[in-house]
This record gives sequence, structure tokens and C-alpha cells, in this order.
Amino acid sequence: MTTMATKAQSNLASLAVLLLLAAPWLLPTSWLLVLENALVLALFAAATNLLVGWTGLVSFGQAAFYGIGAYTVALAWLHGVAPFWLAFTAAPLIAALVAFVTGAIALRARKLYFALLTLAFSELFNVLADQLYDITNGANGIFGAMVPDLLVAPRPGFYFTLVVVIAALTLLYRIAHSPFGLALRAIRERRVRAEALGLAVFHHELAAFTISGAFCGLAGALYVVHDQTAYPELLNWVKSGEPVIVAVIGGISSFTGPLWGALFYQIAHDILVALTRDWQMALGALLLLVVLFRPGGIVSFFGGREDH
Repeated sequence: MTTMATKAQSNLASLAVLLLLAAPWLLPTSWLLVLENALVLALFAAATNLLVGWTGLVSFGQAAFYGIGAYTVALAWLHGVAPFWLAFTAAPLIAALVAFVTGAIALRARKLYFALLTLAFSELFNVLADQLYDITNGANGIFGAMVPDLLVAPRPGFYFTLVVVIAALTLLYRIAHSPFGLALRAIRERRVRAEALGLAVFHHELAAFTISGAFCGLAGALYVVHDQTAYPELLNWVKSGEPVIVAVIGGISSFTGPLWGALFYQIAHDILVALTRDWQMALGALLLLVVLFRPGGIVSFFGGREDH
């Protein structure tokens, strides 16, 4: 039964990729941008879910690394210190470095205190981006033609984002289903027992936090590709809640859950924003319904849990 469910989800994922490849030729530009936003959010949510779903660490600081990825590209353009391709490549590396330092401090705490520490770090970076006006333009943010002309066009920009996201998700999938990923799940289920069995729990958690930060940084750099802007709210702790909500809606017990959740969330967000000012309340009600009546998320409609 599990094998049939996994095969069904694999077929759905393949179909989704084919539809995404055809999307630029079938959809108007406005909906193409919605899909591009969904792809970036899917990577952001999948990277966050490596902590939440796999390791059992609820972080409200992943937006810090997302914003750092975006600001790396934007600041390189604003100050003329590096071309786009170099800045884009450096974005996940810089985010990973910051995540390593942040994790080394935050992981000294557990559960609620860990979540609060990550939130504090996110707010720290948010304040720095807002206050360092001479470097970041402060609350005004950075706007401009900071990506190559080729990527400005809707179709090439979409395909670039799609290829990078698929490659990143493939790598994340390999990590999550490697012996390292199994160790993370063991830590999530029985942390004390994992330590007793000889697992270096802190080092595994720090590695997961760093890897998650790197992929969050890559998602932030991709955000700049289609939006060509970076602003302090990208680092805000509220932004960190977005991938967690997406993962819950899609199903945190599955690797593909955050991907389906991102697609659903982004489309629902754009429709609700157009219909009502109280779109946050509507999305909050949706999340409550999922938690109460479908805790397995969207993927539970496709045959139950995939990975756990």
C-alpha cells in the first residue's frame, strides 16, 4: 500500500513538472509570476521543513537567511562589488555561514527557547537592514535592474527559476533520504536515545540548520530574480512563519508536502488578496481547518504519508 501511494505521488510530481515546463506557453504573464512565486516559496518551505519536519526543530528565524540571500544579490548590484552571477552563487554560501554561527548559538537552547532565539536573530537582522541606511537604503529597500536582461523576460526568468528550484529540491531530497537524514529523524523521535546510541546530536542539528540556511538563502536570491528588490521585511520573523504554514498545509511528514502547500498557498493568497482585505484571516482559518481535520496536509489526499 505504501509503495502504491509513493508511486502515485511520484507520478503526480512528474506530471507537475511537465505542466510547469508547459506553463510559460499556456498561461498569461500575471499567472506565470504567481507560479514563479510559488516555486521560490516551495524551496523556502522545503528548506525550512528539513528542520521542522525532519529534525523536529521549530525555527522562526529562517527568513533571516532568506533575506540575506536576497540582500547579497541586491547589495552587490547597488554597490557594484560583484556581477549578478557571482553574487547569486555567493548568496547561499553567505547564508550558510551566517546560519552556522546563528545555529551554534541558538542550538544551545531547546524547544521554545530555541524558537525564541531564532526569532530574536531574525529581528536583529531585520533591524540592521532597516537601520544601516548608507549600506542597505534602510526601509526604502533596494530596487532596480539588478539581474541580467535575459532573466527579466518572463519565460527565461521562469525557466531559470524552475531549473534552479528542481536542482535544489533534488539535492535536498537526497540529503533528507540519506543516512544523515535518517539520523535527523532519529533525533526528532528520540533525542536522548539517539545520543545514547552515539549520535553527535548537536553536530547533526547544526549541520541541518546550516544546510537549511543555505537553501533558504538560495530561495532569497531567486526572489530577486523575478522581483528585483530587497527590503527589511524579508528578514522579519513574520516572514519565517510563512514556510512553516506552507509546510503544515502541504504536510510536514512528507518531502513533497511543502511543495504542494506552496502552490496552494500562493494561489489562494493571490485570489484572496484580490477579493478581500481580510485575506490573512481567511488563510488563518484555512490553516486551522487543516490542523483540526487534515493534519496530514494536502499530501494525505494522495495516499497518506510518503516519508515517515
